[in-house]
Amino acid sequence: FTSKTLISPKNPIFLHPHLSRISTASMASFERFVDMYDPRLKPKFLRNLLSEYVPNEKQPVTNFLSLPKVVSTIATHKLLSESPLASTEQKLQNKSNSAVDDCVDRLMTLISSDMPDKCWVGICLLGVTCQECSSDRFFASYSVWFNCLLSHIKNPASSRIVRVASCTSISDLLTRLSRFSNTKKDAVSHAAKVILPIIKLLDEDPSEALWESILHLLSTVVILFPAAFHSNYDKVEAAIAAKIFSAKTSSNMLKKFAHFLALLPKANKGDEASWSLMMQKLLISINVHLNNFFQGLEEETKGKKALQRLTPPGKDSPSPLGGLNGGLDDASWNSEQLIATRVSALMFCCSTMLTSSNRSKVNIPVGSLLSLVERLLAVNGSLPQAMSPFMTGIQQELVCLELPTLHSSALELLRATINSIRSQLLPYAAYVVRLVSSYFRKCSLPELKIKLYSVTTTLLKSMGVGMAMQLAQEVVTNASVDLDPTIVEGFDAVSTKTPLLTNRALLQAGTKKRKHSTKSAVEAENSAFEVGLPHNHSNSPISLKIAALEALETLLTIGGALGSDSWRERVDKLLMTTATNACVGRWANAGTYHCLPNKSTTDLVEIQLAALGAFLASLVSPSRVRPTFLAEGLELFRTGKFQAEMKVAGFCAHALMALEVVIHPRALPLDGLPSLSDRFPESSSLASQKQNTPNLNKLNGIAHNGDDLFNRWLAKADTPSNSEIQRTSDMTLPLQETKRLKLGNDLATVVSPSVQDHTDMVVASENVQEADVPEKVSESTVETLGHGSDKDAMVPKEGEDSAVKDSLMEEAGVVTKRESLGESDDDSVPSLQADDFLSSDSDIES
Repeated sequence: FTSKTLISPKNPIFLHPHLSRISTASMASFERFVDMYDPRLKPKFLRNLLSEYVPNEKQPVTNFLSLPKVVSTIATHKLLSESPLASTEQKLQNKSNSAVDDCVDRLMTLISSDMPDKCWVGICLLGVTCQECSSDRFFASYSVWFNCLLSHIKNPASSRIVRVASCTSISDLLTRLSRFSNTKKDAVSHAAKVILPIIKLLDEDPSEALWESILHLLSTVVILFPAAFHSNYDKVEAAIAAKIFSAKTSSNMLKKFAHFLALLPKANKGDEASWSLMMQKLLISINVHLNNFFQGLEEETKGKKALQRLTPPGKDSPSPLGGLNGGLDDASWNSEQLIATRVSALMFCCSTMLTSSNRSKVNIPVGSLLSLVERLLAVNGSLPQAMSPFMTGIQQELVCLELPTLHSSALELLRATINSIRSQLLPYAAYVVRLVSSYFRKCSLPELKIKLYSVTTTLLKSMGVGMAMQLAQEVVTNASVDLDPTIVEGFDAVSTKTPLLTNRALLQAGTKKRKHSTKSAVEAENSAFEVGLPHNHSNSPISLKIAALEALETLLTIGGALGSDSWRERVDKLLMTTATNACVGRWANAGTYHCLPNKSTTDLVEIQLAALGAFLASLVSPSRVRPTFLAEGLELFRTGKFQAEMKVAGFCAHALMALEVVIHPRALPLDGLPSLSDRFPESSSLASQKQNTPNLNKLNGIAHNGDDLFNRWLAKADTPSNSEIQRTSDMTLPLQETKRLKLGNDLATVVSPSVQDHTDMVVASENVQEADVPEKVSESTVETLGHGSDKDAMVPKEGEDSAVKDSLMEEAGVVTKRESLGESDDDSVPSLQADDFLSSDSDIES
């Protein structure tokens, strides 16, 4: 029999009286589905989950680890969506609705259970139901679900895990409720009912897990329903501030409380006044605590001036943060560590307020923020001579222990301030440059220097090339120290002169240094990592090197075109050496990791990506000459494309594409042409012409005449003969008319006579002529140039083998020859003034 005949209901085996009971079950077991998207599968999946993983009122919870499997299956297959089906499939629709009904009933039964574990499972799955169920079911049931969850928060007998799950599920319910526009008032009313119970719970229960769930719920209400806080705003602020100032709050929870405090102004009208008031309270509180922390380390007038700036005369001082009782408790005031951690939390709150979005424009107190940063960075633990008798050595030791934490928070606040106002920082630019430069000179801790590089990178991106000119020297000097060209921390040190040395050569070098050594081959290989290193050398962490490379990359991208000879050449060489040492011989692949026993794959990939990225920026950054290390860069990127790890190889392939514009330029750049002063060294009028030319003002110089790229391009150029471009006439143009010759956007430049060619070429965008002695030009030619006067024109002397070439650089880089000088568009090119042209008597004959 075939399989179809075997399972057919007409088969006699199904009509046997003893097998009649199993006929229906057998038919169900042989039911087939179209695919995994068949809607008939959803009710079956849901019922199977309930029967296998979700307990009922009689069954105990046997496996808590199965709950994530239930949640992921419901979310993946949308088992609670109850998607409407066609009218012809009403029976299937009823099955789907019935399965969801059974699921919700099972969950409500679990939530009402007296057993905490069952109640916890039901509350967790109810939160998932709020997110996944259909809109009709949610709209009809959300009020019942909310009251059921809130009752567990208010009930003193509820266990801690039940309260945590209830806060999380209420947050999910309010999030779904915010999507219904017709229930806004009811949603605000429901959200307001939650605030006081959870604030009371925050004071009573010391569990950090519960605190975290309460903060999550409060943040949801602040963002979605800020009006729910209007009547309880002061109570919430006092409760959060008390937790920040408490000695029992861990550093992990401090940041979470500070983050919520930064969101709280949105609940108090959300206007500029509320934001400014909270910022003022935070700054006052920070300076008050610093007055106590820096006592004996700075002048007392600094703290007084900071508070006077925040409370100007004639204005009322705001109430302390958290109310009249806001401030550190007695135990915290006597601990420098607690003061430092609380001040850091308040500064993190300020940074969050600066970088968070606001519904209305706010007035940022830039002066007060920068003064606070300067006050913190100015204290390095040294005692002023006048303050020495008032501080003990133990106090100074405790303060110095916490100073790096405060400096780190100050740098984060400075970066947040720059990010918040960006180019509007211009009135304070000199102040910030002085602040950053001075801290660069005294900062030595790697963690702080990493953040200082991050501040510098943000500052360069925000302020542009002007800031790059001011900070270039400091960035280059410090990066040169941090990027020791003889070593990449953790990897073997390869000489910059021989970057392609093999491991065998390094081992031989190590053997020569240790002639009497009896080390094994393995020990000798490991000792090669120390070749060429001084004994007192302090390796920079990889994270610091990456930060320095990112800062140099930003500097070259923004200010590379204006880089002076004092640092540009040095930076290019440094980046080439760093990239070579980081990559050559140790590409990030599995075959090289045995040589790096103490370094992870991530560290190697990150340092290589940073080094290659900075090197690429060095090659493509505008410069007066072609990239010096272009050949080394191409070889490095081509090797990495085939030998490196996937990320590094992908970047190398991207770098090769980016370098195409350098290898094959579409047109000869302006700064690659020789200067007019080479042709007319006795003339001094070119300087004034360069001052009036925007393109030249952006460049510092002209490339050398021997540039290989220019020579190859010039050799391939199709130069017309003298007969094609030389024009004669019976009439000449005077000097006044000559000065009216019009040029395009590119500068008319004459090739130096040192170029051995049968023709002297003149490159211009429209019309250019070389002036030595007068020669007559036809009237039609003069009219073509845009001049109708019958005067003398300046042309080359007789006997000289010279010619004039007029070319247009089109987008495809093709040089098009003209039979004549062509027509010039007088309306599209500017006219040069009389003092813009050469006026030497030896060059021009009137």
